[in-house]
Amino acid sequence: MLRNLIIMLLMGLTSGNLYATTLEHFNSMLQPEAAKSDIEQWLEFIDKTHPDLAYTVKDIDAFHSKVNRYKNSLNKPISVRKFWFDMMQFNSVISDGHVSLTPSKKEEITQEHLQQGGTLFPFSVIFDNEQLLIKEKLNGKLSKLAGNAITKINGTPIKEILEPLLKRTHGDSDNQRKAVLATRFAIYYWMYFGEQKQFKLDIKKGAHEIHDIVVKASNDISFSDDSFESKFQLSIVNKDTGLLTVDTFTWREDEARVFDFFKSAFTKLKKQNITHLIIDIRKNGGGDDNIWKKGIIPYIADKPWKTGSNYKVKILVGREDEGETAGDVVTGEISSVQQVEIDNPLRFTGEVSVLAGAYTYSSSILFMNTIQDHQFGKLVGDKTGGKSGQTGGTQHLTLTNSKLHSVVPRFWLTRPRGGHNLELVTLDKTITYDPLHPMQLIEKLLVEHNLAD
Repeated sequence: MLRNLIIMLLMGLTSGNLYATTLEHFNSMLQPEAAKSDIEQWLEFIDKTHPDLAYTVKDIDAFHSKVNRYKNSLNKPISVRKFWFDMMQFNSVISDGHVSLTPSKKEEITQEHLQQGGTLFPFSVIFDNEQLLIKEKLNGKLSKLAGNAITKINGTPIKEILEPLLKRTHGDSDNQRKAVLATRFAIYYWMYFGEQKQFKLDIKKGAHEIHDIVVKASNDISFSDDSFESKFQLSIVNKDTGLLTVDTFTWREDEARVFDFFKSAFTKLKKQNITHLIIDIRKNGGGDDNIWKKGIIPYIADKPWKTGSNYKVKILVGREDEGETAGDVVTGEISSVQQVEIDNPLRFTGEVSVLAGAYTYSSSILFMNTIQDHQFGKLVGDKTGGKSGQTGGTQHLTLTNSKLHSVVPRFWLTRPRGGHNLELVTLDKTITYDPLHPMQLIEKLLVEHNLAD
């Protein structure tokens, strides 16, 4: 069974049915029987996959009662849109970033909406604690309103807009839900509140307030750059400091390229006698542990290490080891230890700072745990969003009738040193900074280390 768990830690195994989800389907109607069937399918998927839903759900009986009450209330046709967002309320109840109900193919549906002349909220946004700030235009271009906090949209206080959207966003914590919602605010606003052709905004910056700004809706959206060069970067900040930016731990199309990149990066750090390495994973939502287990830790480890301690896993059909039966829940301890590569000529022996944030999650949390518990470096940032005990081995299923996308994990893992799984990862050094200027964190960190130019 341990062999299977290790494989799961290295690769997010998936299963499920694939359906084309279109704007036409999103705007269509579901019969009550179809909606109820999807709810039953979802509950069965959880039951067959999750090792212990009570791990994060405080009152499991109340959870099932709430689901059943909603199912029994379905006695007339319901729109797919409404069904999706009704069901998505359970995301915050479950409070696990790896247990989610999300719109299938939301980017494709959004593009189809825009191609048909539809419009969206015209700005991308970012949270600064409780405030929702304008970051830039939705198409990625600069905005004169950037940095202003939105206080009202079309006369509605921003709190009344954020409350239902955050309730329907998945995540380990409020911090993580905000970070996730910020990446899709315009899409969720349109899907939940409906299309608007223009918006009237109240905004403020400090004590300065402006009311009733009228802005046109946008017909152009810029999605994230998914190129290798944008996800994996090395830059030399100054004569002492190198910055390794890793925005994902997933690159399955050519994993060897990732390892070549890390080898090249540590070669450059060695040649330039860098003494302080900053690893920025603030935008890293996770991926495959294999990336950092082979690509980063061997270059910085100075003692034997492991990625976790205790675990609980559900045995799935086709994944049984000898003596196991599908449906069993197995608990155990990871006792295997990775040894230090003493003879690695590229081994980095300087100081390591790992930059983390509310969006940092999944495999990135396991990386942070490994760094912190073995004292390979210090965790730095203003806040975290993920629990130190992580679920994983996610399985995927698109519900048959509604096409709502469901994700459920099949194991949970305690950090190497043990501890309370439901506590958020703690930072070794907390530095506040302007979220609109992420380099500010690095600048402040260098000042504290007397390494600023």
